[in-house]
Amino acid sequence: MNSEFQSLNPMKSYDEVHLEEGLLSVDIYVKDNELVIVAPIAGSSKENIEIIVKGDILMIKGERFPPENVEETYYKKKECYWGPFSRSIVLPRDVDKSNIRAFYENGILMVRIPKLSGFEETKKISIE
Repeated sequence: MNSEFQSLNPMKSYDEVHLEEGLLSVDIYVKDNELVIVAPIAGSSKENIEIIVKGDILMIKGERFPPENVEETYYKKKECYWGPFSRSIVLPRDVDKSNIRAFYENGILMVRIPKLSGFEETKKISIE
């Protein structure tokens, strides 16, 4: 959308919200009976990342730091987000929240949550 008309649009694009609020991008999939959450977090260290579980919500938060301080006037293009970030994920009921494991290597955070065995799937009840 042209920048002239952007001010007329009360809704922000996904990219604008993503950059302004530090929303962490994630991939979530199930593999080998585990729920796996993967998040690229360049510019951080494991000491700057916090993972919290409260009820059925898993929150990942932290901060990204640029490789060097650069004054705004020097930028020709600025797409990378540096600063605090967070992401809250509603966990399904069939995961074992007491056995969550997390790994951070080469700028990638991986959270693995085992699925509970014997958990009842949704069952359709026929009406007699």
